[in-house]
Amino acid sequence: MQEDTQGILKVTTPDRNLRTCYTIYLLIIVWGGILPWLIPLAFFSTPLVTLAVSLPLLLIIAIALWWIGAYHRSIRYRFTASEILWERGVWFRRSGTVPYRRITAVTITPGPLHRFLGISRLTVQTDGNASGTAPAAGLKIDGISSPDRLRDFILTRMQEENVPGS
Repeated sequence: MQEDTQGILKVTTPDRNLRTCYTIYLLIIVWGGILPWLIPLAFFSTPLVTLAVSLPLLLIIAIALWWIGAYHRSIRYRFTASEILWERGVWFRRSGTVPYRRITAVTITPGPLHRFLGISRLTVQTDGNASGTAPAAGLKIDGISSPDRLRDFILTRMQEENVPGS
């Protein structure tokens, strides 16, 4: 995370271990979902059929590995004095804004693989839209290596935004 002279976080990106996490998820999918079908095919069909099935699968896996890296590099969070700005996406860029005054809760949820890799997910819940007709929305900030520090920063900014007269 980069900080300015007043201690306001400017830009943060996920820890590199988030990329490792996504790669492990891909390996689990390949191991559990593809290999059980591919191994019998290799034993009970001709080499040409095995090759015809294996090459497209290898191409898909290679594209998925490329996409994991590109997606990881695309994720950005900017913490300004009044809001959190986020953007992500490889082919379809998405971005949004979460004002501190609309945040209702900030939770840290590390999954088992996240804990093993030393990262967490920070979930920022908001109150929905201004008219109150939408359900509560939120922002998930994945791959944070020091979630307590970021949560404390957001909670401090929330309190400063909700002070009467500001």
